[in-house]
Amino acid sequence: MTGTIPDSLYDLASLDHLNLAENNFHGILSSRIGKLSKLEILSIHNNQFSGTIPSELGLCDRLYFIQVDRNNFDGSFPEEVCQLQELTIFTEVPSIHFKADCLPINETSLPLLQCDCCNTCCDTTTGQCKNVN
Repeated sequence: MTGTIPDSLYDLASLDHLNLAENNFHGILSSRIGKLSKLEILSIHNNQFSGTIPSELGLCDRLYFIQVDRNNFDGSFPEEVCQLQELTIFTEVPSIHFKADCLPINETSLPLLQCDCCNTCCDTTTGQCKNVN
């Protein structure tokens, strides 16, 4: 599949799993993703998304699995998303898994994405990933 995420996708209020992995999607991840309040799994790795990860993703308080690696996101993983880990302590969700391109590029440059709460960080140029927490 190719193209951008259609705006109508963000109107699917009961959506709990979103898997667009390993396609050729591009563009930004809209702040409207926060409308997907029942979202538990977000898997959009290995596409061409760019820009920053919207802080509104933190409104998806059931979210426990995020894979956004092998894209072109930059900036910092939003604190609002990292705080989801604290919410899961009191619930019966599986363990949190956040995976992003947060390893230094070729072990020499800064990573594309700063992430203080990711469990797994990847190097976008080599595709190598490692557990960090």
